[in-house]
Amino acid sequence: MYPATFLLSQPAESRRLLLILRPFLFLPHLIWSALFGMAAGVVQFFSFWAIVITGRHPRGLWNVLEAYFRYSMLVQAWAMYLTDRYPPFSGNATTAYPIGVRVEFPARMSRATVFFRFLLLVPHLLYALGFSFFYGIIQFLTWWTILFLGRMTDGQYNIARAFFVYTGRLTAYSVLLVDEYPPFNGAQPRAAETLFATPADPSATPEIKG
Repeated sequence: MYPATFLLSQPAESRRLLLILRPFLFLPHLIWSALFGMAAGVVQFFSFWAIVITGRHPRGLWNVLEAYFRYSMLVQAWAMYLTDRYPPFSGNATTAYPIGVRVEFPARMSRATVFFRFLLLVPHLLYALGFSFFYGIIQFLTWWTILFLGRMTDGQYNIARAFFVYTGRLTAYSVLLVDEYPPFNGAQPRAAETLFATPADPSATPEIKG
C-alpha cells in the first residue's frame, strides 16, 4: 500500500449557493496557501540537503511539510467539490474534516532518488498534464451538474476521486514526504480506509521501501 492514503466519501448533495460563491470563499485560502507554501518551500530546501547528506528526513522538517501537504489537499478536495465543508486554515491531523489524509513517516530515504527527484518526476509531469486537461473538462461539467441536480454523478465522483488520489501521491513524493515512486493511477485499496480508524503514532517510524 502506498504510504500516502486518503479517506473520501461521495457527498450525498452539494449546496448550490456555496457552489456559486466558492470562487469568493476561496480568496482567503489563496492568500494563506501562498504564505504557507513559501514557508514550506524554505523547509523543503533544508530537507533536501539533510536527506542527501544523512539519508534521513529530520522529523521536525517533515512535520512542517506534512502539515502543509494535508492543508493543501483539504483545500483541493473542497475546490474539487468533494465536500461542502469549508477547509480549515491548518494542517493539523486532529482537525475534524470529511476528507482524511494520512502519510507514513519514512525511517530512511534514498539519497540518489531525492537528489534526482526532478528527473524522476518527468514522466509523471507529462502524464499529469494530460490527466489535468481531462479532469478540467469533467470539473466544468460537474459544476453544471451540481447546479441543476444538487449533486455530482457517480461517474464524475469516481473521476474526481481518482484525480485527487493521484495528484495527492504525486505531491507527497514531490515535496519529499515519501520515498516510494507513485503509481500512474488514482486507485487505492479499500483497506486504506481502515488506517483512519486509529490515529497515527507520531513516534512510529516505519521504513518505506521504494
